[in-house]
Amino acid sequence: MGYSVDQIQQVSWYVALGKHFRARNKGQAMVEFTLCFMLLLVVAWIPADFGLAFYTGQMALNASREGARIAAVTNPFDSADVKTETCKRISSGLLADPGAAFGLPCLPYSNARVAVAPPAGDPCNQQVTVTVTGDYEYFFFRLLRFFGAPVPASVQMTRSTQMRWEHQDTCPVAS
Repeated sequence: MGYSVDQIQQVSWYVALGKHFRARNKGQAMVEFTLCFMLLLVVAWIPADFGLAFYTGQMALNASREGARIAAVTNPFDSADVKTETCKRISSGLLADPGAAFGLPCLPYSNARVAVAPPAGDPCNQQVTVTVTGDYEYFFFRLLRFFGAPVPASVQMTRSTQMRWEHQDTCPVAS
């Protein structure tokens, strides 16, 4: 059983047509993949970006907590030492400098700023306060600004901790 010449020509025509369409669709598939991949990359980065912002806030809170603990046990009180020790506990590249109004800079340890309030308040209940402030720049906000959305360049993170200063006069107990 053989094939006729017409059948062979028809099959060869379909094969040639298929090769032609596959060659034309190769570029189209590459463009579609690139567009979909970029979209998936942005969608995957958004939760990671907000997670990194949450982590940065927790790191700043932990630094202020440790700084307040150091301030609470320091006698005599030395705000420069408390600032230095607090700055050493802040991650270096996550927070940007918010400006001079927010305390002393943490350079060379970090770009954040630390404000240390000396013991103040009632003589029997003096409190020390350590505040860490920095600007966090969301990558997602950069992307939105690229497309023309009116979003801020950064979000200010301020974490503060207040503790009782341990070296104060004893107070009489009311009877």
